[in-house]
Amino acid sequence: MAPRVGPALRKARTERGIELSEVERVTKIRVKFLQAMEEDRWDALPAPAYARGFLGIYARYLDLDEQALLDKYAQTVEGERHEPIPESVIKQGVLRQTRPTRRTHAINWAPVGKVLAGLLGIVVVGLVIVGSIVGSDNGGGGNQNQHRGKAHGTKTTATTTATATATSTVPAGQVSVELRSTGTVWVCLVDDSGNKLVNSETLTANESRGPFSATGFDVTFGNGSVEMTVDGQPAPIPAAPQPIGYRITPGKVRNLDPASQPTCT
Repeated sequence: MAPRVGPALRKARTERGIELSEVERVTKIRVKFLQAMEEDRWDALPAPAYARGFLGIYARYLDLDEQALLDKYAQTVEGERHEPIPESVIKQGVLRQTRPTRRTHAINWAPVGKVLAGLLGIVVVGLVIVGSIVGSDNGGGGNQNQHRGKAHGTKTTATTTATATATSTVPAGQVSVELRSTGTVWVCLVDDSGNKLVNSETLTANESRGPFSATGFDVTFGNGSVEMTVDGQPAPIPAAPQPIGYRITPGKVRNLDPASQPTCT
């Protein structure tokens, strides 16, 4: 690919007499990624969605026209990739929803009525059989109440057990996170121990990861095509085209600035 965006970055930096190590110190972007951008080697970045975020940070640091460089990047780099249309763009059920509603009036209800009549007959026969069995049971009234009481007690016990299990899933002092992609999205999820739970994966629509439990997480999404559940509750994710990062701790989810977002590299 012919150089286009990279030389503008390198020229601005060298004219100011700034070393790449100094740029890394301020922007938190690693030197190898800075070099890749200056050499127009965009495939060397962690994920395609990261290129725009890193380019914007570098342009602001050099006091360049950020939007102009991003537009040039979109024309020269993204325009050459010819990536397939993300599955999230095609919404399921759209054609079905746009059909004229008057078609529902064309339903033939005669077969439906026959089926309902047959089901009703089966229910009536079943009630007659059950009534005869209960009537022939010695002390049926008392036993029936006793059986009902036992069944009710069993149901209460099962509900209580299920509730106790749900509330004890996540240990005290920890938080759970579960992810589900709604389109093509790059993900890096790291816990407080440094474990890469989702290690720089590019997910397609309807892929799930987790749930994971830890004292805290740092996560980066290449875009907003993802749903995140924290302790069983959905966390709002904006429909953004650029990378988004979050710090997740018990009872709190906050945004991370680009320089603090994990890259799983």
